[in-house]
Amino acid sequence: MGKKVNSVFAVLVFAGFALFLAVEGADAFCVYNDTTDRIIQVEQVSGGKEGKQFKAKLTGTGEKSCCNWQNKDCNKEGKRDSTVTFNVYLGDYWQKNFICTNFPIKAGGWLTVEGSGGKYKCVRHDYYP
Repeated sequence: MGKKVNSVFAVLVFAGFALFLAVEGADAFCVYNDTTDRIIQVEQVSGGKEGKQFKAKLTGTGEKSCCNWQNKDCNKEGKRDSTVTFNVYLGDYWQKNFICTNFPIKAGGWLTVEGSGGKYKCVRHDYYP
């Protein structure tokens, strides 16, 4: 009987730890490159601390970059429902081909960039507790 109780306890501890990790992942806004053929660049334009805002270069399909919504560098208000905005573009610093500009999302949500063959769009996803 003792081994069975230990096994059940071990499973419960493991399940609790897995749930903790899953909840931790929900505490970040993320940007996903869901294009089929392009490298995208993302720059936060409002909602974060000047000079420390979120930036990412997403080189592959399915690649993502995230920032915890409680991080004041990317979300100076520190609330999950705060608005943060982004410019998303193809190209480099000197030659930007914008997909979306001043695109708002909630700090607890995420943004996907979708499309192919020159037709791209930004899609907002909100977190619902």
